[in-house]
Amino acid sequence: MCFVSKAQDPMLRQRRHPERLSPLPHPLSLLFTRRRVRLRFLPIPVCRAEARPPRQTAWYPPAIYRLKLHRLERLEQTVSALVDRLDAQAQNRGTLTRAVQARTEERAPAEANPAPVLLIRDAATDAGVSPPGQFDSISSSTSDVISSGLVTLATAHSLLQLFRVHYGRWVRFSEHTPTETLLEQVRQSPLLLCSVLLIAVRHTTQALADELAPRLFRDAQRLVSRALLVAAQPAAHFQAVLILSLWSTTVGQQPLSIDGWLLTGYALQQGFACFPGRGGPRQDAEQQQDVDAACLWNHLCVAHLQYCVGTRRQALLRQEHVDRCAHPAGTGSLGNYEARMVAEVKLYWVMYTECCPQTGPVDVQAAKAALQDWKREWASLFEEPRSQFLQMGFHFAHLVAYYQSARSPQSSMDTSVMREMVDLSSTIINLAMDTADDRTRHLTDHIYHIITFSALTLCRLVHTYEEQLRMDSVNVDGLDGLVARLVRWLRCIGLPCHAAHLLSDVVASQFQKLRPDYQASDAAAGVTTQYSLSALDAALLSSNMGFYPDLIGSELFGMDDGVASWPQWN
Repeated sequence: MCFVSKAQDPMLRQRRHPERLSPLPHPLSLLFTRRRVRLRFLPIPVCRAEARPPRQTAWYPPAIYRLKLHRLERLEQTVSALVDRLDAQAQNRGTLTRAVQARTEERAPAEANPAPVLLIRDAATDAGVSPPGQFDSISSSTSDVISSGLVTLATAHSLLQLFRVHYGRWVRFSEHTPTETLLEQVRQSPLLLCSVLLIAVRHTTQALADELAPRLFRDAQRLVSRALLVAAQPAAHFQAVLILSLWSTTVGQQPLSIDGWLLTGYALQQGFACFPGRGGPRQDAEQQQDVDAACLWNHLCVAHLQYCVGTRRQALLRQEHVDRCAHPAGTGSLGNYEARMVAEVKLYWVMYTECCPQTGPVDVQAAKAALQDWKREWASLFEEPRSQFLQMGFHFAHLVAYYQSARSPQSSMDTSVMREMVDLSSTIINLAMDTADDRTRHLTDHIYHIITFSALTLCRLVHTYEEQLRMDSVNVDGLDGLVARLVRWLRCIGLPCHAAHLLSDVVASQFQKLRPDYQASDAAAGVTTQYSLSALDAALLSSNMGFYPDLIGSELFGMDDGVASWPQWN
């Protein structure tokens, strides 16, 4: 059925005025007519087997009729494809947190010089890593996930205990407060409770993670969207924002599933509003509550600057804010952990201002000098435990500077720069694998972003400059083996829902594409096998862009064009 007015019926006009038959107007033109017209149903003739007496109907011109039939056929095909996809998702729901979907559409043109974290998302697009599917809608009430019945009190108690042991220092949870008391405090903020459980459940069992994590993620999205509209938030809000930002890949099973730059930026702006003239909490406080607030502020600054470097966006901090973050380390009341937090604030500020400046090309020599000054200032921390993360950040800063310089317009790649980038990428990968321990699976997503970016950069360097590298006596086969070993190592970390598994698929997919002839030799068995990842071939990342559509997803670019844009050998 369709709507056609008597005034616009071509058959009626032909019977009244045969000499003035005009084509049927475009349907949209009816929306703009000034005169009132009376509409009636106009049936489209359908062929039937039985004979029926003819009746007066208005016929469409053949061209328009064929066009409508073509559109109906396309609509039927689309609906059929959607039904098949929904049936497949319904069968897999509860057992999968990530799905592989076929590539059916053209991708946007690739950016010539993607930022590090955006490069990871490019590779994720190619790997076919997708966020969780559609899940039952969560109630829009303000009750927490325990009151709503999503999580039992006993489960919440055990998850909170797990979170405090492995992540409590990030949000300054007291080690001496009983878990029951801490749970009562956390439940005062539904967003904080949801964020804590969302991270902890990824380290329990795969079945429990499949059951709770997607729904907790949806609830966290809803709660944080509301929280961003409220000013003068309590400390629990800043704790929740920090959790969601530090593990943005983990919570949604996709790089940048939550925009950490945006969340931390909102939190910093609220901090500036709550502490006008000071740019944040007092750093010279003696009360434990004030010390906790100052440390939490430092952690937010670290997370924000990490995203500024990783996404190449503008920072909301200034030099005086960064300088003020150094004060708590001089009080003597903080240990190695908080001192490293302050050192990382300074390091990522150097990276933001020198290694990937917002305006103008990077001065590699000036960046290296600034990094050496930073290392001299914090040299004592390099001799203390857990210094591998400062070392990793130090190498990552140099790699970003070289990467930014090499990908700038009219740049050329010479032997020294290429060798330095290869060495830096290899050093970061080896450092991560050689220092692994029981706490490796509880690291922030940013550490895994650094490792993944290093592996992707190494793959692209070897792919583009293999001939020159071999001429320079570089063990190219050893570099390929290092990437393959990294993929296997990442897949041994935590549960299948861990971010390391997701990023291992990203690296493996790009490795197979850029190094298709690599063959891994099993020295013990004397067998040579070709490395493959057939499950991810020709797959497309179905991105979850509903949360911040203007900021997430606009930076997705293809990897093939990105490889071709590397500078020529000098």
